[in-house]
Amino acid sequence: MTVRVALISGPMYDALYARLPEFTRLTGIAVELAFQGDHPALNEFLATEAAAACDLVSTHTKYAPSQQALLAPLDELLTPADLADFTPALLKLASIGERLYSLPRNVDVRLLHYRTDLVTHTPATWDELLDLMRRINRPPTCYAFVFPGMESGLFGTFYELVEMAGAELFPPDLTPQIENAGGRWALQFLRTCYTEGLVSPEIVGWHYDKVHDAFRAGRAALVGDWPGYYADYCAADSPVRNRFALARYPVGPSGKSLVYGGSHTFALTRCGAENADALALLRFLTAPEQQLVEARQGAVPVRASVMQIVQQGAAPTEQQRWQTLADAITSVVIPPKFSRYPLVEEVLWKTVQAAMIGALSIDDALHKMTIQIADIVAGEHAG
Repeated sequence: MTVRVALISGPMYDALYARLPEFTRLTGIAVELAFQGDHPALNEFLATEAAAACDLVSTHTKYAPSQQALLAPLDELLTPADLADFTPALLKLASIGERLYSLPRNVDVRLLHYRTDLVTHTPATWDELLDLMRRINRPPTCYAFVFPGMESGLFGTFYELVEMAGAELFPPDLTPQIENAGGRWALQFLRTCYTEGLVSPEIVGWHYDKVHDAFRAGRAALVGDWPGYYADYCAADSPVRNRFALARYPVGPSGKSLVYGGSHTFALTRCGAENADALALLRFLTAPEQQLVEARQGAVPVRASVMQIVQQGAAPTEQQRWQTLADAITSVVIPPKFSRYPLVEEVLWKTVQAAMIGALSIDDALHKMTIQIADIVAGEHAG
């Protein structure tokens, strides 16, 4: 009557876990926390032998293919009725091949958040946004912009920019097409932000939570941030409460506004698939009641019934936010599914950072990334 779990943690996720005692009260099943940490740490844990002793784990649609040996298909454990309320496109995203390996928890896309006391309107293009940032930058009290300067957050920011510039990081044959004007524009944007001091120099050590903290504390005018942080910005003790608004990303040189996205999910391990209590916890964590808890934190629900509830009860500003999120979701850049994908993020972010801080020329960085991806993909094929 115990289920061992490994969970992602942070402000975007922890409110849901406060519901675990209710699961135990209702079922008599104890939940044992084998691991809890941020995504890089969670991925490291899930690659160890200790993970095989867990029953249920947090994962993400972009990482699940690399964890396929650990995870169990859910097709024989769930009925069509269990899945009917979930957004079909997200169930497909949570599948590997034709098999479902996890249940969606949310939709993971960024919006531009901006201080309404500093920014009166959002520019139409990233180049116009750069001009605005130069005008409103007030270091070190309040930097113009902030974004993750390391690990998957920096890689994702580069991915968004390079695709909006018309380059392709992952075309169908997985041979990058980034040694071009689009690739140079994307890296130059990041370098300009850093070298001109439009972002805090400390971002080279910042992941998602630190970026969120900076904007919430009033130390940045603009940030690209995830839906799950929204409630924290609106909290009574938030310095930016009632002083910020949301918009879609501006368009890049290609004329498109794109956002890097996916879905956080819950999955059963091969061990957990043999444990009926683990399946009960999976159903509980993805049930409408829990989806509603996370939606009230700002997360985008993946059940049609829950989305209907939050939209019907939303104030006008909230309705506008949901519409903006819905619009952004139509232009999501989704990474390809292959087992070595996490290695792409792990390797490339360091090259992006080196170019951003000026330690590597832009052309050399683009060429290096092209080779790095080719080597990783070749290893996938060899495996």
